[in-house]
Amino acid sequence: MMLARGAEGLQLSVRRTAELEGMDRAAFGCVQADPVSYFRQLPYLWRLSPHGKAAALPALPAAPTAPDWHWLEEALKALLRAWWEQLPAQIGADVAGFNIVPRGEHADTFSTLSVLCSQSDGVVLLVDDRAVRGGTPSEVMAGRGWHDRIMGWWQRDFYDLGPKGLAAAARMAVDEMRLRGVDSPAELGIAEVRCEGGGHLMLPGLALRP
Repeated sequence: MMLARGAEGLQLSVRRTAELEGMDRAAFGCVQADPVSYFRQLPYLWRLSPHGKAAALPALPAAPTAPDWHWLEEALKALLRAWWEQLPAQIGADVAGFNIVPRGEHADTFSTLSVLCSQSDGVVLLVDDRAVRGGTPSEVMAGRGWHDRIMGWWQRDFYDLGPKGLAAAARMAVDEMRLRGVDSPAELGIAEVRCEGGGHLMLPGLALRP
């Protein structure tokens, strides 16, 4: 059964699973030149199987890998917007998150950028600064917008900005990776996709490969 918004309001319908899965694959596979339009038209950007076994998890379609930084920023923005609106209802006070890690040759300057989201703290970014000998000077990181240094990691939360913080967080994440020498999103991947309360968290709408 599917509850959806139609031209005349909410509509409840009975659909075959294979039909819905086919519609999802078609939507994810329809790549457009404009990332804003593309991510707005996807049926979902994330999914959580709270107690499902790995063997029973669905094979989800995936968004294409980001071809440029603008595309990646829009993917992050869309995911964070969805989390901001949907996470409290789905996981309550738990925290969801993932790490962006290098897949190229820049592990000496960029190690991990962690993205977290929760009802209590909103969106939080952390970047591992331990790969830089002596650490990046505090005044430099402050100039980039980072607030606190914790055990070699720099942190920035966007709770005080409300919904406007979602775009700011996406832009800051992309800017930081570029400043650390990453040439393109093709050199990045995702790791440690997690939900504090357990279950299997999937991010089909994030335009990075595992």
